Amino acid sequence: MESKKKQLTMLLVGDVFVQRDDPPSVFKYVGDFLKSGDFTLGNLEGSTSDSGAPWSIKETNWRADARQVTALSAAGFDAVTVANNHMLDFGHDALRETLGHLDRLGIKHTGGGENFAEAHRPAIVEKHGCRIALLGYTSVFIPEWAAGPDTPGLAVMRARTSYEAPRRVFEVPGTPPIVRTRLFEEDREQLAADIAAARRGADIVVCAFHWGVSRGYREIAEYQVELGRHAVDVGADLVVGSHPHVLQGIEVYKGRAIFYSLGNFTFAQQNLKKGHENETMIVRCLIEDKRICAVEYIPARMDGEINPHALDLTCGADVVDLVAQRSARFQTRFTPHGDAVRLAGAGAA
Repeated sequence: MESKKKQLTMLLVGDVFVQRDDPPSVFKYVGDFLKSGDFTLGNLEGSTSDSGAPWSIKETNWRADARQVTALSAAGFDAVTVANNHMLDFGHDALRETLGHLDRLGIKHTGGGENFAEAHRPAIVEKHGCRIALLGYTSVFIPEWAAGPDTPGLAVMRARTSYEAPRRVFEVPGTPPIVRTRLFEEDREQLAADIAAARRGADIVVCAFHWGVSRGYREIAEYQVELGRHAVDVGADLVVGSHPHVLQGIEVYKGRAIFYSLGNFTFAQQNLKKGHENETMIVRCLIEDKRICAVEYIPARMDGEINPHALDLTCGADVVDLVAQRSARFQTRFTPHGDAVRLAGAGAA
């Protein structure tokens, strides 16, 4: 009699930035759950280093000390993206030190490195014969932060911004302009090449994009939709976003899920006055035969000490409602499924 094939789980969370005397304690309420996943992925929002100097051009520079990376290993993170707008706040030395700590702890990383090739190289994690590739990019960055052929930095996806006068501007003076954003064509092509290369070494490809507008702005920028759908068009199995510090809508596009922003999972710079939200989520993908067969999320929330808590569907009903409202433009359909909310139509055909 043929044995039942093992179903694997992949868990994904949003921004992680830890600053405390006992770093692993930040995940005391969710650590066991995160470790229960066969694959656990996230965004490391800033360096964990004791080296480097502030990048003077920036308004705000932050980092966590080197101890803080132990929070990731204690919670069982397998891989993280380092492509974000705070990873180079303390320069290339801080980036190098951070990557060294991740290597020492056995946590794979993507989105940054000594040169363009390293920054665009996927983090590949293999469990039970299934290989997952994580690719990370930021669209929010200082131009000098982009990795070059022989210079360190981050993997980037650039977007142009323009402003269009609305139709009624002469009738209603002072009407705000329409903001248009478009990806650089060469970056679209690079993403296609990166995903194709990742596909050659993995069964499942996940793209993580640091994108959008923060400080309480909840709207999804045009280029986010363009980039998320393009990633799917050229082979990504799942797209997750971060940076806005709030939850944004979820789209199912061609059977693949696009989470436009997972919000802050734990964020030591949390500031409700800047529009940050405590509401967040844990994405869970079910994998069979080396393919994503279902995608769902578990509502979650940070408490007053920035500790994330997974919520049942009763305690997290407000988070579920919020996600449904922000996903309405995509006509995404959700159904309760055990302890989670499942996305209709997402997963292998």
